[in-house]
Amino acid sequence: MRRYEVIFIAVSNLSGAEIDGVVERYQNMVTELKGSIIKVDRWGQRKLAYPIKKRNQGYYVLFDFAGEANVIDELERNFKIDDKVLKFISVKKADAITMSEVEQIIAEQAAAAVTASQPAEEENKNQAPPVIAEVTENNAPSAPGPDSEASVQEGE
Repeated sequence: MRRYEVIFIAVSNLSGAEIDGVVERYQNMVTELKGSIIKVDRWGQRKLAYPIKKRNQGYYVLFDFAGEANVIDELERNFKIDDKVLKFISVKKADAITMSEVEQIIAEQAAAAVTASQPAEEENKNQAPPVIAEVTENNAPSAPGPDSEASVQEGE
């Protein structure tokens, strides 16, 4: 097996469900061809550096996976004929990777995600809950003015 990284740009006017469908389609393609998905990272909608097919925005998605050469060939063939994909790039990250290494990488990423979320949860536990005061006419702060009863009068 080899390790690959593929980034593709989908058209930006797709709905969330359509983007999910595109991503799921290519994930299924990798797994059907006996590849293993390591990571799918959705970078979201971004401005393109230059117009592509008269479009200035695109939805970026990164696939990190392990598989044979036929997987990347099939992905690229489908990217070329898919109207929803503006551009793509494929990079071979490693010539040889074993299934145990893939499982180890996935486990490390899961552990990193858990540890990254734990400090934020602990910080939230240590903080006092925010106090929200409701301002009404009765308790609204006001500065004494010339017409108010609290104004200081001279000569008394």
